[in-house]
Amino acid sequence: MSNIVNTISHRYNLPQNDTEAINKLAKVLDLPSHYIHGDNNKIAIALAGAIMYRQLPRLEKITVMQSIAALSYRPLVGQLVAKCTDPMLQPQWGEWSMTNQELEEVLLLHNSFNRWSSILGANPGAYGVGGSVWSIVKQGAGKGNIIVLVASLALIGIHEFSYQETQRYSAELERRKHLSGGQ
Repeated sequence: MSNIVNTISHRYNLPQNDTEAINKLAKVLDLPSHYIHGDNNKIAIALAGAIMYRQLPRLEKITVMQSIAALSYRPLVGQLVAKCTDPMLQPQWGEWSMTNQELEEVLLLHNSFNRWSSILGANPGAYGVGGSVWSIVKQGAGKGNIIVLVASLALIGIHEFSYQETQRYSAELERRKHLSGGQ
């Protein structure tokens, strides 16, 4: 368990003061402060374990779950179990659980998509919407015009989603750089 705490301590440059370290880890996990009750050392270990959970081997996952179950404040236990299990279903639900390499790979994918969108001209969906609406106004709502309009709106949505994801993952990498002192 100490290697988990050391990894998290290095990643987020945790202060030596348990209370400050817990506050920093709770912020990473987006846990409200009213959940933090009990033994500070146990809470710090449980929070660090929750952050690293997805990346751990099976036996260490069991140890993390035991440390979470040993906490005295049940609402915190429930929150941490959810924080451990949700990213297992979908890693992007908890960008804090991803390794730096995973974050960089996702960013590369979204940046590539955004690059192609800009090469095609801002957002190709916007051109399709404009053209479709113009065609519908001039010619009426034909099957082809409606299909182009729907496809164009979908492209706009995909582009916006990709942009939002890029912002989210970039923010997590920046937070890690900032919290670790730029290391």
